[in-house]
Amino acid sequence: MQKWTLSKITKALAVLSKQGWIKSNRSNDTGIGKTLEDHLGITENNIALPDFGVMELKSQRISTPSMMTLFTKSPDGITNTEIREWFGYPDPVYPNIKILHQTITSGKTNAMGFVCKIDEQQKKLFIIQNKNILGHYSLDFLKQKAIEKIGNGLILVFAECKKERGQEYFHYKEAWLLKDIDPTKFLAVSKYDIRLGAYHSGKNAGQPHDHGSAFRLTRLSEKTFPILFKTHKRIL
Repeated sequence: MQKWTLSKITKALAVLSKQGWIKSNRSNDTGIGKTLEDHLGITENNIALPDFGVMELKSQRISTPSMMTLFTKSPDGITNTEIREWFGYPDPVYPNIKILHQTITSGKTNAMGFVCKIDEQQKKLFIIQNKNILGHYSLDFLKQKAIEKIGNGLILVFAECKKERGQEYFHYKEAWLLKDIDPTKFLAVSKYDIRLGAYHSGKNAGQPHDHGSAFRLTRLSEKTFPILFKTHKRIL
């Protein structure tokens, strides 16, 4: 575990930001995080800070809506296989395979009739489709998962991105220290994702690909920081 001071990480981020556009060290979506770690000289994305403890280093693209995965788990009462079979539609490349890609929010029904609803009395979050309860999660379980994922806190770095001749570049421009998550509030700024697809290449091409059912925080921003975190301090 690498040990940093808040002053050291703040200065390192300022130096990185002044470099302007930096070529991505990786060609896929994880390039933003890998490039940040490489330029800071960090070999793992956990940083130990005095007075703050071990914090996770995260990065997000400013211009691209993105969500942070808290955890992946199918709901109690129904399996992902059953969800795929009952509500899936043919994959455009392998029509014999049913797929289902749905983003579900609390209290707002989507185009396919899916919605999440919280029942405080039963202490459960229900997954509902056209008024039929499909499965549920214990609220205590969800809160515990939120604490496990980011309870110790985050150093969250935002970057602008651009592409030139197929190569991605980043300009790291903003960073926040975020700590002391309120596990009762994360559902207000999260979405529930169902991603049941199919392999389109490799040895498993034409086979079902279960990305799982996941809770993801919607793009964290200065507006949502006070909702989720008791400590929210801009450091870049």
